[in-house]
Amino acid sequence: MSNPIIECPVGCLDDVPIISMDECNPATDFSEIDKLYVTQIDQDLDDWTSAAEWIGRIDNSGTDTDDIREWWVSGELPDPERNITEIDNDREVSSRMKFQMTLQVFETNTTNYDAVRFIQCGTRFLIWYSAGAYMYGGTDGIEASIIASHQITKGSREINVIQLLISWEADHNPERIDNPLN
Repeated sequence: MSNPIIECPVGCLDDVPIISMDECNPATDFSEIDKLYVTQIDQDLDDWTSAAEWIGRIDNSGTDTDDIREWWVSGELPDPERNITEIDNDREVSSRMKFQMTLQVFETNTTNYDAVRFIQCGTRFLIWYSAGAYMYGGTDGIEASIIASHQITKGSREINVIQLLISWEADHNPERIDNPLN
């Protein structure tokens, strides 16, 4: 099931959104961000609900311009940053939200290390991500910047990681669907 694109009300009379609560069987979702999907800008999907399209496009070593790279990650998406400004007549307005997702990659092989070095060139990408039972990003994906680094930790029993900081701005959280790859 896909979430619709949000259309904000115009004027002063706002509808109350529909909600769903179940005292005996609450719908909850446990997980962290577990996959990051990355492709070139303007290489959006035709139907992001189609497992066949995802499977046909995911290729971690291909050279087609529409290939999607699938990173196995561990991460989170905290509350976005935004400014709330009080204006005249005791009204408040909110700025666009700045999302920053922090991800760790534990496979630090030479291929992934070189990918980090390439990302450090500063290119923007189109991304989607999954967490638990859901995938996020919509058919068009999320245009985002990625800051990547390879971190070497202190201690002979600690693991070195690749750190990815994904940033984008938007008016709303991204669209969400049941993950078609689960």
